[in-house]
This record gives sequence, structure tokens and C-alpha cells, in this order.
Amino acid sequence: MYHLIYVSQADRPMSEPELADILKKSRDHNGRDGITGLLIYKVTPAAGRANFMQLLEGEKDEVLAAYARIAADARHHTKVVLEEGEIAGRNFPDWSMGFRNIDEADLAKFEGYSDLGSEDFWAKARSGHFDDALDLMLSFYDDSAEQD
Repeated sequence: MYHLIYVSQADRPMSEPELADILKKSRDHNGRDGITGLLIYKVTPAAGRANFMQLLEGEKDEVLAAYARIAADARHHTKVVLEEGEIAGRNFPDWSMGFRNIDEADLAKFEGYSDLGSEDFWAKARSGHFDDALDLMLSFYDDSAEQD
């Protein structure tokens, strides 16, 4: 079992229908490929930008193929892998792709993430200064809840 967590900047803030379309396609692909995970979306209205953070887990070849598709998607840029590697088992076993639309308050307890999307954040991300990306993603998971 393998996982990959990345963060990216959306080319612009997405509408609810656009996000729903992304989720539907992700869930279809992930169901087919045996991938589970979580997609986080955060808008920073004052800056007029939005960011994605996503965890993908499954067989290594499938996860890497899914990330290659994502990396080629022009709807977002400045993609940085925060964490990847072998894992003992799935952390999101029931979610073909969970989704959370979050804000700064949701990130406040994770040092360095409350400014997700800022220039300082990107500098830290590129230099590998985040080692708690999995903990952050797990904080949005409730195994008794349905994926949104």
C-alpha cells in the first residue's frame, strides 16, 4: 500500500458545480483503480485564490498514475508533493474520495498550514518543511461519516 499527499494552487476559485464535477470524476476513477483518499479545498477570498490538498492511497502504480493525471490538469498549478511512501494500510478505507471545503480556522491547530497558499507556505513546502501532512488529513476524517 502506498500514499501520496500533494498541495496545489487552483488557477482560480472554483464554483460548487465545478467542485462537484471534479469529485464525481475523481470518485469514478478512484473506484475503478482501487484508490481511496481525501481532497481538501480552501479559498482565500482576500487573495482571490484557492488551493487543493489531496491524499491518495492504494497500490503504488495506481496512485502514481492518478497523480500523473492530476499533475497534468491545467485547473491547478504549483503542485508540490508533501509526503509519499509505503504505508501499512489504508487510512481512508471507505472514501473513494472524501471532500472538505475548509478555511483558516480548520487549519489553525497545524503549525504552518493556516497560511496555506501564501508565498511563505509555498517556500516551506518546496523545501520539505512539512512532516505532519498525514496528521492534518486524518483530522478531517471520521470513519463513521460519509464522504461529502
